[in-house]
Amino acid sequence: MPHDLSSLRQQLRELQQQLPALLEAFLGREPLLPGSLYTLRRRCGKPTCHCARGEPHASIVLSYRGRGRPQNITPSPEHISAVRKLTDGYREFRQARTQLLRLQRQVLKLIDGMEALRIQEGEHRFQKLRASFPSQSRR
Repeated sequence: MPHDLSSLRQQLRELQQQLPALLEAFLGREPLLPGSLYTLRRRCGKPTCHCARGEPHASIVLSYRGRGRPQNITPSPEHISAVRKLTDGYREFRQARTQLLRLQRQVLKLIDGMEALRIQEGEHRFQKLRASFPSQSRR
């Protein structure tokens, strides 16, 4: 039993070491933009355009859910890197959040296991102590 408890303690320490790196993602000051940049390829519809015979037109589009409704916005070329930084930061933040939730679940599972083992140990120790109690008359 103590070996199992020791193993759970070690696993908890290992999980604890992952926490500081995750917290760094939340402590940043850079603004975040919930959206994604992607390349949209489409044909313009003009029969004489080069896109009708081959490669469609490509433009970088921001898929963004601003003010409650989805929007597709085409940022100007000089703003693409700034928008990418905002959306990449948001994606990294959300990934760190997902990892933190996973870590918290693992920590709680370990703590629950440790609690169960310690209660089992405590009940076992109490039964030994109880055997030495003076007998009590029951009414």
